[in-house]
Amino acid sequence: MGLKRNYKLNVEFGGIWINIVLCDYLLNITVSWCTMIKKWLHKIMLLLLLLLIGSGLANVTVAWEKQGNDAYSMTDFELFEDANGEYDFAAISSAVFTNQFQHYTKRPISLGISKSVFWLRFPLPPNDNSEGAAKQLLQLNNPSINKIDVFIPVADDSSAKIHYLIKQLGVNRPSANRDIMDNSWLVSIPHQYVQGQYIYLRLESISLLRLPIMVWPDNSFMSAAFAKNLSYGVFYGVLIAMFLYNLFIFFVLRDKTYLFYVLYIAFMFLYQFQTHGHLKLWLDLAYPVYNALFWICLAASFISSIFFTCSFLQVHIDEALWYKIMAALVGIALLQGGLGICGYSLWANQIARGLGIIEPLVIIALAIFRLRQGFRPARYYLLAWGVLSLGILAWILVPNRTAAATILAIATASEAILLSLALSARFKILRLKEMTLTHHMHYYRDLSLTDELTGLYNRRYLKNKLGHELAKSLRDDKRLALLILDIDYFKEYNDSYGHWQGDQVLIRLGKVLLNILDCSQLAFRYGGEEFVVLLPNCSDDAAAAIAEDIRSEFQEEKFAPAAHGLVQVTVSIGLTILKPNDTVEVLFQRADKALYKAKDSGRNQVAVL
Repeated sequence: MGLKRNYKLNVEFGGIWINIVLCDYLLNITVSWCTMIKKWLHKIMLLLLLLLIGSGLANVTVAWEKQGNDAYSMTDFELFEDANGEYDFAAISSAVFTNQFQHYTKRPISLGISKSVFWLRFPLPPNDNSEGAAKQLLQLNNPSINKIDVFIPVADDSSAKIHYLIKQLGVNRPSANRDIMDNSWLVSIPHQYVQGQYIYLRLESISLLRLPIMVWPDNSFMSAAFAKNLSYGVFYGVLIAMFLYNLFIFFVLRDKTYLFYVLYIAFMFLYQFQTHGHLKLWLDLAYPVYNALFWICLAASFISSIFFTCSFLQVHIDEALWYKIMAALVGIALLQGGLGICGYSLWANQIARGLGIIEPLVIIALAIFRLRQGFRPARYYLLAWGVLSLGILAWILVPNRTAAATILAIATASEAILLSLALSARFKILRLKEMTLTHHMHYYRDLSLTDELTGLYNRRYLKNKLGHELAKSLRDDKRLALLILDIDYFKEYNDSYGHWQGDQVLIRLGKVLLNILDCSQLAFRYGGEEFVVLLPNCSDDAAAAIAEDIRSEFQEEKFAPAAHGLVQVTVSIGLTILKPNDTVEVLFQRADKALYKAKDSGRNQVAVL
């Protein structure tokens, strides 16, 4: 069964207050068996309400609205604006000011950014003030207000005389003044509170003066506070997780875009931690330090988000228009931070509110521009800043500060997650581009270093590699074998069967070499029918065995260049081993002499020098 409407009628007859509670829920319990009676009772209550209003003797207001868990949301106040802050409580509470207060029914209180001091007065809802009953807590739910003075009318048991208990709260005041440690301002209403008497509030703030006021039973508030703090824990946990995860990625990749993101999340976390009142709970800093830290974090979050945007969306200095716009935003953020630190907080607040609306719109426009240029990661970026823009608009425009703060927190956490996804998408796309470029680079490099026909390295690469391997072998005192191969009677084969058939012989020898050699052993086509093989860290016997395997396996290859039968083609090989005083020229000439020795000895054999 849901909660129904509750109305509080404050009726004054000649200075005597009469409290009338109209409870529609009670009517549903007592007369739900008879619809006709219920309708007539509603009509009677409405008639009573109209008579009281029309009589001229009654002052009727809806003073509060019942919420869940027996909590009340204050909905009607009387307001006096002290433009110059010249009145004290004695003057404000005197009979002279009785008619100076004006009814204020906007829900919740929203007084903008002003230098004025505002005085509010209102009675609390009825409560059982006996010793065993739950205490009432007055909640002023805006952690950013600078000074709040609460004046509570109380009377001693021994005397009916009323005096006022004073509570001084706010960012400018020590945390020790709090009755309960919470991120909002809480005042414990004593049992001596005089029912029906006004509680006075004196409000002074340089930030947006938007103030929901609730009245709670203390046990109900504790349950609600647990759920609230749990949700804040999730919110801060998301920001911290995104910070640590992307900080780790930055240290791995050393990509400055991740650094700007990490800085943005860090300063946004500090700003939110302070805005929601939790920093004041952890560190009771002197107000000048607290104020300076606030403006530094806010300006730094603006600036780091701009640098992150430029890096992520790859805005370069040659894109003059966007570069100038982003530079202007950085300048405005610096101005706002400087004004706030120097004490011009009203101006800084106005600039911050404007920048909070303009910057996301500029970033969204830039993301759309880059998306239209084909930069696909801008999609996630556009979505992230779109979500944050909605949260900022809710923070500025939604009158219910609790709802606005919740929306902004959800939008901020969602933006952090979406920006992290955007970074992942950007990294993936840039990585694919890098892999494609690397592949193309390797392809063209290999194309310039390999023989197109056989797929072996070419003569150009041999010149570089032979010198490198020789120097390495001499330095490390390792063995190095060099083989030079020449296909026997290759010119005659070409003349008899044609160059296309000759190419098939060259291709087949290249395949034999690749089949026999391992990855550390390199084969080159030196030119024409000549091939070279480098065998690093290879003993004399092992090199000779490899050379013999090449000769014998190639001998087994059969070619059919003509219709009349198969043709056998052989290869002669010269082998030499590196000596301590060898140069590239000496080593190569000795291998070449070994090759001629194999040819002079009848070909199709391996000769060693």
